[in-house]
Amino acid sequence: MLLSDTTGLTATLASGSTVGVGFSREFTTPMPIADYQQRGERIVIRFQGVDTPEAASALIDKAVYVRSADVGVTPANRFDIGSIEGCQAIDRQGALLGTVTEVWLLPANDVWVITMPNGSTIPLPVLDHTVLDVDVQARRITVDVPDGLIDIDKPQPGEQHDT
Repeated sequence: MLLSDTTGLTATLASGSTVGVGFSREFTTPMPIADYQQRGERIVIRFQGVDTPEAASALIDKAVYVRSADVGVTPANRFDIGSIEGCQAIDRQGALLGTVTEVWLLPANDVWVITMPNGSTIPLPVLDHTVLDVDVQARRITVDVPDGLIDIDKPQPGEQHDT
């Protein structure tokens, strides 16, 4: 299985460890890992008992779910919704972008919705390259907003928004 969208996975999974494979966290099949390799941006996992093309094809479009501790997520780098909502979001240069007003828990990665002073929003994907620093004590996060994302909620010429 070739994994994509690994959202900053830095830890490796040991052969013999078990992960869940399925379409959602709630509906997975436990599968032991036979081999795990990280090749640059790609992760390749071979599962025990998946030895034929037919067995492998049954895994297409499914996700791999692991316990947080198994991939190096600790309380120091994991945040609950209440710790993030209400934080001020600033860019690399220290300019205020807005306030985190919503947290969306999505399968691929979470999204922190930043409401800007003008009322428009930025749906910031929570990825290593977009969330640079989180200081819950100071109620501040430092972010690098991908090009075009700030303008996603602005009306385009000739477009009207409901008010």
